[in-house]
Amino acid sequence: MFALKAEMHPHVTILRYEGDMCLPDVAQLTKELEAYLFSSHLRQLVLDLSAVGKVDTAGLGVLVSINTRGLGLRRRLVLLKPAAHVEALLRKVEIEGFFPTFETEEELKGYIPDAAD
Repeated sequence: MFALKAEMHPHVTILRYEGDMCLPDVAQLTKELEAYLFSSHLRQLVLDLSAVGKVDTAGLGVLVSINTRGLGLRRRLVLLKPAAHVEALLRKVEIEGFFPTFETEEELKGYIPDAAD
């Protein structure tokens, strides 16, 4: 199980993720992320991964898929504060550079000014 808490900003939505990101969560996670990704006002979707519990390659696959689909719509998935075990898995599967990633909210606000509004 997981929960997403949304913070809406002009052209940016920050989603705070809590819980596991594993195979049983994939269908629901995809559905919820797509709902935000296809929102007409959105340019960037920021996913705060600091409170992620377990994560597996199926969970990461959702992120890759959402990012790829978003790029086709001129939208991007940005990762914020990935937990250490998430960073380790990104490195292990060699996709850590696939997403813009920020360690702090201040770094994010410097990159995406709309996130500060």
